[in-house]
Amino acid sequence: MNRLHFSPRRRSSSGFSLVEVALAVAIAAVGIITCLGLLPEGLEMSRRTAELAINSNILEQVIRDVENAGWPYLSTQNGQTRKYFNDQGTEVQRDSTDLTYVVEIDYSIPAYLPATTPAAGLQTNLKRLIIRMATSTNPDIQFAGRNPGLYTTFNHMVAKDRPLPVTNS
Repeated sequence: MNRLHFSPRRRSSSGFSLVEVALAVAIAAVGIITCLGLLPEGLEMSRRTAELAINSNILEQVIRDVENAGWPYLSTQNGQTRKYFNDQGTEVQRDSTDLTYVVEIDYSIPAYLPATTPAAGLQTNLKRLIIRMATSTNPDIQFAGRNPGLYTTFNHMVAKDRPLPVTNS
């Protein structure tokens, strides 16, 4: 007759206990939840950084165009003009389907330097530009009377850098 030999089983100590596994899972869950909580903030920061970079590029392009136009052009400009840009900062037409930014350039503000009276401080060789930039697909957006938080305003001064040619008459 065959006898079954029952040998005492040795308990193996090479694995993790249930308590250790539960603690490890809890620590991992806290870490993952923390990372997921930071994800929206990181995405928002990335969006703001991209918008700031595009705004800087558009502003630089507008200022460069104005300064390259020369003083004869600037001295005759009054009122406001508008330019339109897409989401990459490239200038587009007013009726473009990928219009993202509307820029208004106001040439009508007189340029003053500190002086005792406003009349003495008015500068004929200096032009003040007020540049307003809004993220909008509406080309007819009204800047005046709106909440200034909806658009960004930049001030720029352009000086006459070379004398006008003298004509002999």
